[in-house]
Amino acid sequence: MPVEKFRTLEEAERALWSRGQPEGLAGRIRVVWRRAAPLAGRRYPAGVRKYVTLEEAEEDRRRWSRIGG
Repeated sequence: MPVEKFRTLEEAERALWSRGQPEGLAGRIRVVWRRAAPLAGRRYPAGVRKYVTLEEAEEDRRRWSRIGG
């Protein structure tokens, strides 16, 4: 990606809009993501976990890796 310099914020904003995106690109990307999400499944559990030791963390990772994997 080339480096561009702008003298004003307005010039920078115009450069963003002038490139544009192909017609309907955002909608097509949204459709692909919606279809792919159920197929891909979750590879890790949701939420934040705290561990006292590194061994506990590794054991938990192994456990959910086997389940999800």
